[in-house]
Amino acid sequence: MKTLVAIFISLILSILSIEICAKQAKASVVGASETRLNMEQTRTDVALLKKAYETIHPGYTRYASENEMSQAWGQIVSHAQLTQGLSLGEFYLQVQRTLSLIRCDHTKANLSKTMEKQRETEAIYLPFRFTWLNDRAFVTVADKQGILKKFDEIIAIDGRDVQSMVEEVKEYIPYDGFTEWTRNSGVSESLEFKGGAIDHFGALLWDIKPEASLLIRRDDKTEETIIVTRVNFTDWNSLASTQYAPKHFKDAVSFKPIDKDIAYLKVDTFVNYREPVEPSDIYDPIFKQIQEQKFATLILDLRNNGGGSTEASSGLLANLISEKTKFKLDMRVNTLSFEEITPYLWTWDKRALDPYRFAFSKNEDSSYSLRSWFTDELDTIKPAKYAFTGKLIILTSNSNSSASTNLMSVIKSVRNATLVGDKTGGSAEGVTAGLLFTLTLPESKIRTRIPFFRFDNNVKSFVKGMGLLPDVAAPMTVEAFLAGQDPAYEAAINLVRQQL
Repeated sequence: MKTLVAIFISLILSILSIEICAKQAKASVVGASETRLNMEQTRTDVALLKKAYETIHPGYTRYASENEMSQAWGQIVSHAQLTQGLSLGEFYLQVQRTLSLIRCDHTKANLSKTMEKQRETEAIYLPFRFTWLNDRAFVTVADKQGILKKFDEIIAIDGRDVQSMVEEVKEYIPYDGFTEWTRNSGVSESLEFKGGAIDHFGALLWDIKPEASLLIRRDDKTEETIIVTRVNFTDWNSLASTQYAPKHFKDAVSFKPIDKDIAYLKVDTFVNYREPVEPSDIYDPIFKQIQEQKFATLILDLRNNGGGSTEASSGLLANLISEKTKFKLDMRVNTLSFEEITPYLWTWDKRALDPYRFAFSKNEDSSYSLRSWFTDELDTIKPAKYAFTGKLIILTSNSNSSASTNLMSVIKSVRNATLVGDKTGGSAEGVTAGLLFTLTLPESKIRTRIPFFRFDNNVKSFVKGMGLLPDVAAPMTVEAFLAGQDPAYEAAINLVRQQL
């Protein structure tokens, strides 16, 4: 009898233990995002955000009005009043949505360090990679469970159709000026956020379960519902990406001859600050070979290049010009006085926290321009030893922004070059970037980015708020993608053949 009682008690305790563990598991999925900010905390952080951005950001009212931004900040506080505070996740989403109104790709909110750390262990990510193309989602890297196959189409996730999910998260994806289409590239994968928008923002918008129900369409057009187990960010990040493979400039440059007349150079990123190298060590051997083998045409593929470091992009420019050229004409800041905000700011160049005033000249609009002798950003670039001056074709995509769009804009202004592919993001006029402040909010610990400089590119003309349009349009289509074709590359080759 005692044995039966002991077994019964043990069984009850086991059930209770399972229930407690389940509740803990549920709580861990939600994590720090459920920490609530009261009204005073919300007001404190919003007031600092508003003050910091309207004081420092050199493009704060470039595309949005002062009134529009003030209303957006006020709406965060108003929403907190209605709900008697905000969870940390809700606050993060509302801050990011407000920052996206500035329409600057370098302006965004990062998770707090606590939330970011939890993403390493919480199973909130779909266990595969996909690409978002023409409002459709196709698997590019299958799950490790072997349930999905490459090119399977995802129709719905947990009962929501994918198109409506994308529309819901798009408002949180930043973009430059009027290049709204560039948000598509951040839907599935993003190096800036922890995962693409569906996973990164969806984890805070929707009730995420450890398992996801997927409605998929196979290549034989049959549809079926499957169940996959979600993974944490570490495991998601280990899936080989087809879209953002190289993270460092030193690994992002590849070259090959196509035939005796055509050479192909691919530069997937200009990011050269994590594992820096001397750009000339990368470029010189390539352009020496191009010169020695007397290639008449160079196809420069920048389609995966979202930008990065100045020295990597200006180093490439030096190999594509025949005369001394200015890359940038001006570097402006909005203010030199922000002492009350400084305690909450961090940046890699500490001089920006207390700017040397003599280094700047004041402009008529009350902004300040950095004097040319205080920076190599405004230097005149000399042609490199093996600079290529033959026929140049550049492959473009809507993933181009920041430094890659800057480079192409200047190239188009100083020499003949043909753009082939898709319209770009970024700003042909010049971006707000260069040096970024990280603002850490005292109550929520959310971290946001504030660009310090606004650049004027050396361009003959530009359309306000726009990047570049291709001379020869050759966007990727669903049919070409599924067939493994490359419309832009093929169009470039055909263009060369026709002109021979």
